[in-house]
Amino acid sequence: MISKFISYSGLAGAVLSALLVGDLARASDADTDRPGGMDNAIISRYQGSTLYMYGSNNFGTAEIVFMDKAKGKPVLQTVEGRISNKLYWAPKGRSSLEVFRNYQSALTAAGFETIASCEAAACAKLGTDWLVKHMPANVAWQAQTSEADRLFDNISNGFHHISAKKVAANGTVYVQIALIGGDDNNKKFPGRVPQFVQIVEPVQLDGGKVVVNASVIGDSLKRDGRIALYGVLFDTNKAVVKAESNLALEEMAKALKADPALKVFVVGHTDNQGNVQANTVLSQKRAEAVVDMLHKQYSVAMDRMQAHGLANFSPVANNTSEEGRAKNRRVEMVVQ
Repeated sequence: MISKFISYSGLAGAVLSALLVGDLARASDADTDRPGGMDNAIISRYQGSTLYMYGSNNFGTAEIVFMDKAKGKPVLQTVEGRISNKLYWAPKGRSSLEVFRNYQSALTAAGFETIASCEAAACAKLGTDWLVKHMPANVAWQAQTSEADRLFDNISNGFHHISAKKVAANGTVYVQIALIGGDDNNKKFPGRVPQFVQIVEPVQLDGGKVVVNASVIGDSLKRDGRIALYGVLFDTNKAVVKAESNLALEEMAKALKADPALKVFVVGHTDNQGNVQANTVLSQKRAEAVVDMLHKQYSVAMDRMQAHGLANFSPVANNTSEEGRAKNRRVEMVVQ
């Protein structure tokens, strides 16, 4: 039996296929994809499967199973990004293990790192099945059906799970797949393996929509000696201040002009993605770009500001999640 995969080169590129040559015959309405749905560009369905439900969220949170190595048990960790959910039914006659092995092989071939995985009895022993059991019921599907609520009712019937990640230049992609053995008593899908596939991709937010005003900046500098600002935006790995940052820069300038004696360090911070030396250079250039704009565009005297880059040496959150990394990517004003 031969598996066929499409090579994966870049997260925005080719479709990663978890395909096994199978029965493509369409014998009933249950073999017809739900209108408007299609496979995600990251990973396809098991060949011959039917796309029964789908749902997406341009930016939201999802719970991914991670293995807590210290405790030796699986835990749920919240990640955020563009979320894609699919529910497939495999062709009749395919076992849950057969389908599962194809997904495992495809993810490995594409360079994904497994962060948690279990099969059948091992899932029950670890409790992974109970962590995942209610996930399909909590998804906002395009067209909700009762199958999602009952999908993993019989978790003793060949339940398998894998979650994996792949780090790219713009963030981390997470793939989570859970499936269970086919139920011969299912009148609509007798003996067919259901597959819950969830993908979370990094997404560049349309930022700069909420800005801290000058009075808040001034009060924070007097009270705490520093303030973290998230309205100053840059493209990934670049030090050019984006146009959406103008409102934040204007408020920073107002705060400085309201207190003519105030001098500040403008400090750039990054998350821990990439090389620390490169991040040090990047954070320094970003801080210098902010100082340059405050001087040239808003007439703040250069001798009142000093630019410094601290890379990821001073995090305010854990870098293990995208939410934490977003908090660490910031510009700070610090009183000299």
